[in-house]
Amino acid sequence: MVHTINHESSPISREEAVIDCVVIGAGPAGLAAAIAAARDGGSVLVLEKNDRAGKKLLLTGGGRCNLRDPEVPPLDALEAFGRSGLFLRQALAAFDWSGFLDDLGAELEREGEAVYVRGGARRMLELLLAAAEERGAGVRTRCAINHVGGGEHGFAISLGEDVLECRRIILATGGVTYPGTGSSGDGFAWARSLGHDIDPPCPALGALVTEPSFPELSGVSLPRAEFSFPTGRKRRCAREGGLLFTHEGFSGPAALNIGLELARAGKLRDAQFRLDLVPGMTAEELTAALIARARSETKRSIGTAGLGDLLPVRLLARMADLAGIKPERRMGSISHKEHVRLAAAIKGLGLKLGAAPSPSGSMITVGGVSTARIDPRSMESRVTGGLFFAGEMLSPAGPCGGYNLLMAFATGTAAGAAVRDT
Repeated sequence: MVHTINHESSPISREEAVIDCVVIGAGPAGLAAAIAAARDGGSVLVLEKNDRAGKKLLLTGGGRCNLRDPEVPPLDALEAFGRSGLFLRQALAAFDWSGFLDDLGAELEREGEAVYVRGGARRMLELLLAAAEERGAGVRTRCAINHVGGGEHGFAISLGEDVLECRRIILATGGVTYPGTGSSGDGFAWARSLGHDIDPPCPALGALVTEPSFPELSGVSLPRAEFSFPTGRKRRCAREGGLLFTHEGFSGPAALNIGLELARAGKLRDAQFRLDLVPGMTAEELTAALIARARSETKRSIGTAGLGDLLPVRLLARMADLAGIKPERRMGSISHKEHVRLAAAIKGLGLKLGAAPSPSGSMITVGGVSTARIDPRSMESRVTGGLFFAGEMLSPAGPCGGYNLLMAFATGTAAGAAVRDT
């Protein structure tokens, strides 16, 4: 068996000539798969093309590693993955999320509804690597793979001049986002050559570039806003959360998650949507609040007023300008109709997507290996026996809030357990 974690590439030894299971990709899905696969002593080797494991994992939650609450059953997250997430039902239902974290020795800390790993993403990576080593799985870095295909013993993996034979293989190479971390879509070509269809991969959970944009408001944030777009007759998709104005558009959970929905719906090209800056109030309630503010500060200009905790000064001034009300106007001079118009602008700011999210600035990939030919219990290919998939290279994708890490760990564990049991 391979017992050591190697951090340099080296020629494949004769002892390693045929491995029970090779995992390609040392991210969260790949490491979870290796931990599960190696529990009963089978030889498991993880190959990673980067100089170290878990580069993308280190970025999660701004380095703090935000997680789905382990006190909530994983299956409760299913709806967040949309229609394509139905494939995940069995993997999430079978996954002991709390037990997985306990086995790793992960300590958690809470801030409101958010859950983080104490010590951050770096600590989480250390725990995953330690668990892999403890169970006898090897992790070899700086392994640039040229080709994956069938072999005499199951599969043959070409690494330059070396060829590694294995009986089973788990592809966990990630999607196409943050390519500098290694997620550059390598695994899709191998999956296609082994009989699988690829749903067009699309970057998601990235900042929105919009027309119009508001560079003068860059840095202004709101604790709550709502983006929406129509999905059919009298139907719309809406996502609510924190919002941050940027030089080119918007970021924050509300913007990232509506971008995910646009990608799922295939509406990224020339997408049009609306922004509600005060989703907690109706247009009528907002109009009344604006009028009450004006009556209490009749001589103040609307450009210096703001609206308490609802809208910062600069933002209200810009919305007034969009509504055709000069910011230098005294609040006492604004008519009822103008207040109605201002409330309508605040509640329904029309936007158009100026550019699709870029791979380098997006967190996850919508699309990837189609799940139609994958067993949802084991993550094993239905067309190529011994081939398994895990993590982001699968087509489903979830919103912000630890959903995609949960998917990575659940599918990785399902694939590794299936390898171990066969």
